[in-house]
Amino acid sequence: MHPNLVDHLRAFCAIADTGSLTAAARELRRPISSVSYSLAQLESQCGFPLLGRGTSRADLTERGRVLLAEARSVVERARSFTTHAQSLEKGEETRLRVLIDVLFPRADLNRALRAFADDHPHARFQFFNSSLATLWDDLRDGNFDFALTLAAAIPSDIAARHLGTETLGPVCAAGHRLAGLPQPLAMRAFDRERQIYYVGSPQIDMERVGRLFSTDVWTVNDVESIKSMVAAGLGWCFSASGTFAPEIARGEVVPLVCEDMQFHPVRTVVMAWPAHRRPGPLGRHMVQTLADQFGQAEAVRPATR
Repeated sequence: MHPNLVDHLRAFCAIADTGSLTAAARELRRPISSVSYSLAQLESQCGFPLLGRGTSRADLTERGRVLLAEARSVVERARSFTTHAQSLEKGEETRLRVLIDVLFPRADLNRALRAFADDHPHARFQFFNSSLATLWDDLRDGNFDFALTLAAAIPSDIAARHLGTETLGPVCAAGHRLAGLPQPLAMRAFDRERQIYYVGSPQIDMERVGRLFSTDVWTVNDVESIKSMVAAGLGWCFSASGTFAPEIARGEVVPLVCEDMQFHPVRTVVMAWPAHRRPGPLGRHMVQTLADQFGQAEAVRPATR
């Protein structure tokens, strides 16, 4: 067996996934010459070509397609072995680093964290705000243990625990023009009204595909700033059910109803982690604590429309 077989197989899988050596090199953060060398070495060991030549896109040969699934399995097992060994070396984890989707229901999360902290007083957490534009890639990079998010779909290489469901919807200040219109509102009513929108990076124009409905958009990278702008009547925004709960209770902000259900998408609330990097004992307890807390919340939460 070649000592670098796993690296060669990893390059082969990346070429198959991205469609070219250049894209595979970029994904693996390796020089293209290194990826080309891995492919050549792997083909030499097999005794036949794995990749077709003479096309602009890297297409697998018939034999290459046959071996691809087995190559993926070896790469995943090697990754799992490395992760497991690192976990054994460290012992039980004492720190959890968690990505939190800006729309994730915080009240239920805080109740779960209180219960967890009572059972694990020495555990340390690091929380980082994120959104679906970067969350899955950040989780894959290995710098985070979990992600808490609202998802329409879960990537195939991500494992997740279902916690509940959440319906998003538009909100605005009680004195905003939209609040005074008869509801349900037509979709066109939002078109020229300023939308306040979360983005986490100046390099990103739009975080959530399909959630922009205005020709006048202000972007903000802080949830509390968005809340204050909306409450001040500067625009409307999409919100999870609990984000503006205190402001709605005080009559400062009102939920809006649109006749188009694109304005009221239902999302799955999940705690997620890379499928190849299983949670340790502390992480598993955190998963169960969240599941228990959200299960109780779902049991008492009024049905959404």
